Amino acid sequence: MFRSAQDRLDYGEILRPPAGFVCEIAVGTTYSLDLETMLGVPLALFFREEMDENLLGNPIAILEGLRKSADKIALFCEGGQIQVPRTNPVFALLEDSVFEVVLKNQKSFHPKVWLIKYVDSNSEKLLYRFITLSRNLTFDRSWDAAVVLEGEVSEEVTDKNRPLIDFLRFLQARTTAADKEKRIRALAEELPRVHFQTHDQHFIDFSFLPLGIGKGYNKESTGLFKKYHHLLVISPFLSRTTVLELDRLSLTNSHKTLITRRSEIPHLTQEMLDSFPCYCLKDTVVDGEEAISESESAMADIQKQDIHAKLYFKTKYTEHDLYIGSANCSLSAWNGNVEFMLRLRYKKWGFRISQVIDELFGRDKEDFDERHNPFERIVEMPEPNHDEDDVQQLLQNAIKSLCRSGPRANVTENNGLYAVTIRFDLQKVDTEIDMTIELLGGGSAAKIQNTTVLSGLSLLELGEFYIVTAELGEESLQRILKIPTRGIPAERDAEVFKTIIKDEDTFLRYVVFLLSDDYLLALLEQQTERGKTGSSSWSFSGYDRPVLYENMLKAAARSPEKLREIDEIIQLLDDTDIVPPEFDRLYTTFLQASRRLKS
Repeated sequence: MFRSAQDRLDYGEILRPPAGFVCEIAVGTTYSLDLETMLGVPLALFFREEMDENLLGNPIAILEGLRKSADKIALFCEGGQIQVPRTNPVFALLEDSVFEVVLKNQKSFHPKVWLIKYVDSNSEKLLYRFITLSRNLTFDRSWDAAVVLEGEVSEEVTDKNRPLIDFLRFLQARTTAADKEKRIRALAEELPRVHFQTHDQHFIDFSFLPLGIGKGYNKESTGLFKKYHHLLVISPFLSRTTVLELDRLSLTNSHKTLITRRSEIPHLTQEMLDSFPCYCLKDTVVDGEEAISESESAMADIQKQDIHAKLYFKTKYTEHDLYIGSANCSLSAWNGNVEFMLRLRYKKWGFRISQVIDELFGRDKEDFDERHNPFERIVEMPEPNHDEDDVQQLLQNAIKSLCRSGPRANVTENNGLYAVTIRFDLQKVDTEIDMTIELLGGGSAAKIQNTTVLSGLSLLELGEFYIVTAELGEESLQRILKIPTRGIPAERDAEVFKTIIKDEDTFLRYVVFLLSDDYLLALLEQQTERGKTGSSSWSFSGYDRPVLYENMLKAAARSPEKLREIDEIIQLLDDTDIVPPEFDRLYTTFLQASRRLKS
């Protein structure tokens, strides 16, 4: 269950639909968001391929994934926690799928779940998948945990999904796009007849446990903060009061284990370390990538690997409960934040929590050597050192305050260029911190004031993603804010498409990719052709057009809906320099043929 080397889940794999199914809608939540990571979500959901680096590195695959997913993905994140990506115009196509959640009283939106509805392409059978994770939608490489449940529709109504339905209602109220709000409402209305299963005989029951979404959804309702005999807590972040509360709930002759990050130990006391045995990953594991790197270029992609899983395994008599999800062992997590946990009831003859700990530490192996244990026990309190972290937290708080001020923006046009006027309410924003704002799409930055103007912008630079830079002394922090922006011309999306589909050959390759039955194979064929021409960029010149005609003929006979997708692209681009007239005539012929076949 918890062998770090064997029991692994791939993020793309747990999103990917089963063979023969297509994604109907996917609702996800995360605390922090990396827009570059999010580009991989449509590839997994709509291409049903492995999260192959060939797909992730191909602009045509990304563009088609974004087009397919535009009305089917809704992702909610904490306001002010979108990381700044590398410049790429395609991020503008994510604007209608990302929703920032801003809570009152400095509380955080922290759940990490997916609820996905798939439909069988042939039988129209429905499949629902619920995923709870501890991982944000970022490229972070820390140790996380996830559980996947799948369910099918039955005539019998169940109350078991009521907390999940209420969570969807909470999200629905924070959706700023009418079409997504309608889809989420419809999904919630379907759940009373969906029966989820764990597909593991030892997990005999489960409970959905959202926190902070309304009356009754609090830590008391979870059952975690009750007396126990044995307890394992894995949490990257701690509050002394919460750890102490769990420590005091132990019964006589209990066994307790805490696994956390080394940086969190100063939140505890020496007495707590003695009473509640605490372990951290060894530095050789945390810094492992740096240790094996042999080049300066590789160093740029190095990330530390530390604990990020949130897991509570609790035993009382013969009852074993596993809690897994987003809630840290901290005061804010269990007292106000919006979180999501899943409780699993575990039943196996002779089971003990010590067996889980042995798996984590590698002690279940016959040839166990303590030197290979990735964890080490912390027996003495280290010296605290939070000066730099404190400044970063001030900057983070300033950006969140800016997000909570309810900014709004409006676009105006003058002689082919555009200006964006943004209005803030800066009454509760720390004036000692300098902040500037600029569009993610480009243009110059401006100092944030109650009324801030960004001018001299091109159509392609317009969007709802803005880069905010906060500075205090020598410290700085950048985040993306999504600000509702009125007046963005409707043709902006077409300009984004044209940054990739920029000529006739690129368009024809896009169509080949769209018509293919095997997206990865089509991509590899295009890359092979690119290699023959000696091109290192996606110029797409010299493609063999008979392949295109063959695929269009197959589509007319077997998949006429793909021809309708081509029509969407043609209408979007609306450019004869990109869509050759002879192709338009040929496409019309195939489309008419497909209609005759259908009739």
